[in-house]
Amino acid sequence: MRRAFFVYGVFKVGVQYLSQKNGVFWYYRRIPKDLRCHFSDKDFIRKSLGTRDAHVAAQQVSALAAADDALWASLRSPEAVELGLTTQENRRAAEALLTTLGLAHGDIHHPQRDDFAAEKLETYFEDRYGKRYLNVRHDEYRSNEDMTALFNPVEREAYRLVTEDPKSRRYVLTDALEVYLKNHDNGEQEKFARDTRRAISHVIATAGDLPLDLYRREHANKVRDYLLGKGGKTATVRRELNRIKAVFNVGLVEFDLGSVKNPFEKLRITNEDQDAGKREPFTMSELRTIDDACRGKNDDIRHIIGLQADTGARLGEIVGLRVDDVVLDHAVPHIHIRAYKSLGRTLKTEPSERRVPLVGVALWAAQRAVEASKKRHDKSGWLFPRYASDGEVDGTTAANGVNKWLKKLTKTTKTSHSFRHSMRDRLRHVGAPVDIQDAIGGWGSKTVGMGYGEGYRLEQLQSYLEKVVLADLEER
Repeated sequence: MRRAFFVYGVFKVGVQYLSQKNGVFWYYRRIPKDLRCHFSDKDFIRKSLGTRDAHVAAQQVSALAAADDALWASLRSPEAVELGLTTQENRRAAEALLTTLGLAHGDIHHPQRDDFAAEKLETYFEDRYGKRYLNVRHDEYRSNEDMTALFNPVEREAYRLVTEDPKSRRYVLTDALEVYLKNHDNGEQEKFARDTRRAISHVIATAGDLPLDLYRREHANKVRDYLLGKGGKTATVRRELNRIKAVFNVGLVEFDLGSVKNPFEKLRITNEDQDAGKREPFTMSELRTIDDACRGKNDDIRHIIGLQADTGARLGEIVGLRVDDVVLDHAVPHIHIRAYKSLGRTLKTEPSERRVPLVGVALWAAQRAVEASKKRHDKSGWLFPRYASDGEVDGTTAANGVNKWLKKLTKTTKTSHSFRHSMRDRLRHVGAPVDIQDAIGGWGSKTVGMGYGEGYRLEQLQSYLEKVVLADLEER
């Protein structure tokens, strides 16, 4: 068993399934013998953790090991054994084997393909297993189960696919996942796909990759309890459950399983949202401290913070700006917060797309960020290329750096999201109408009325934001 040792003060701590190569940590674990058939007969799992930080590596290994333990338990479950369920890896290998043989799903039931399919299977298995196969195949007292017991899991799945009646096809959860991502507007976005696959992996790890009609409420309850047991907030657990529910709903519709109920519908979480910490806004004193410190440091993290502070925008909205989204040569300097789906830049809601005037430290930050982009001769087009690139906007990494600095500077636990709460209060205090507040912050949901006309002019939004900044300055 691999184990890496780390020294913490006078203690030496060992972490299972962890190894280190060229300074980078790896998850390294032996696959149990009885399950290797589900993993192309590999002896070990080797996965780079992409970090040199021992603390981060230990947390990742703990999560990976727990997921593998659950997955292996599900593969050993009576349901999985009875149905001959296997992993997606074996499923893909089975489909590749069929392609090699010139066969397709359900060929045995196709009147123009059945003889060809039977002959192809007969030839393949006779070549592979010789007399053992022939003895079982032509023994009238042996069943198909006796015959398929000879096969490895890939061959067993391939045989099942060829002989399965298309009218009663078995659709498993990962089939629903692929259809969901294929048809969703954001299915090709790396982060969206990764988040969705992660949510479904919790179900597979807890209950297995079962046919959709075999999942029960008890499976959903186990998934919920598994997620809560990981120590996450109830809001985080709810987001994961909502992703799972959405995949199920699409699968039930696309595969004509209307009589099957979604076991994740109306799933209760005890004391939901009671563990959520209240988001405290920054005080005026703290905002002045942040403003001064940003101007003094003058780097990309401080530009991000400055833009958030006097626009109230979400961190991800700022990190995902492109240089062309910063319009400084306009009567009203502003940023255009918008999606670039082909580049992996999405927005949280439809009303999130908006133009926000630049005033105060936000105008300063925008000017400096554009200047820095010109000096870098960066051709990517992203305003903050350290955190944004074609295909992904990494708001999580940016948030780690931003929030760490804010907490140290203000000596509080407040994060960058507190800027949004502060902006809402600041706009209230200068008498801004609610719909003006919503237009600036991208709050609320789009109504029919919002679809009429062009909305508020930038000059109107600017007038309230200038009042906010002037109100701040008067207190200095």
